[in-house]
Amino acid sequence: MNRSKAITLVVVTVATVALGSTWALTAMSSKPVNNSQMMENSSSFHPVKAAVGLAGIHNLMLTENVLFIGTHQGLWSQATGKTATRISTSHFDVMGLAKVNGAMIASGHPAAGEENVHNLGFRTSMNGGVTWENTSLMGEVDFHRLTSSGNVVMGISASDGALMRSADAGKTWTTLANPGLYDLALDPTDSKIVIGTTQSGPLISKDGGKSFEVLPSSPIIALVSWDKARLVGVTPAGVVHQSLDMGSTWKKLAAVPGGPMAITAKGDQIALFAGTTVYYSTDAGATFKERITGVPGH
Repeated sequence: MNRSKAITLVVVTVATVALGSTWALTAMSSKPVNNSQMMENSSSFHPVKAAVGLAGIHNLMLTENVLFIGTHQGLWSQATGKTATRISTSHFDVMGLAKVNGAMIASGHPAAGEENVHNLGFRTSMNGGVTWENTSLMGEVDFHRLTSSGNVVMGISASDGALMRSADAGKTWTTLANPGLYDLALDPTDSKIVIGTTQSGPLISKDGGKSFEVLPSSPIIALVSWDKARLVGVTPAGVVHQSLDMGSTWKKLAAVPGGPMAITAKGDQIALFAGTTVYYSTDAGATFKERITGVPGH
């Protein structure tokens, strides 16, 4: 969920949806659910300005109170209330970003002067994102979406919209039919359960992505993140929802202004990038506060 373009709802092909092509810019005209919800989550929390060089955010990932940020210029990290710093020695364009069995995984494009390929395939880091090894699909795939559960990894290829699944932590891959997924999340406790977002609403697969069915009466969700029992989604208008029953029912939470481009959940924490701001919640989405402000695009 394309290099972080605004989300615009249009009729698009499966490939362009998977690439993260635009959704409806309803976020530009919709009001937040409740402006009072943009409040302090704690007395000690305060927002910080984006560090020089932090731009073009593609993905977010939370581990405890540290936020990892996949950008157009490498992988960054930020402790709550501190200035973000780049941690990757490579400045590669970090597109898909997730973790599998304690290792960081990513995809993207090389920085100038690095690997002489356009697509970096599937990469793994065993030292917290500082250095990366090319694990598979080098030169073949650029995953703009990656998600994992146990040893299983799934991703959406930006070049052709292919939905791909690996059962061995990204070493080998199987290509599946893509029903037009834009983003996806795997159930952390059952890798056969997949939730995917489409322009018509979320879908669910109970067989590892081989087939999908509609989740009726669901909001139009653009981006999803799944941690333990909590499935978190955000609409193109920036309204955050959660589901505790694998997407069967959704509860509306708070909202943020601007078109959302990345979301991640960890326990009661949610980080959401929209517009030029990373918003942050420590109360499971009941309230959000600015965490990083003034983030430029590409």
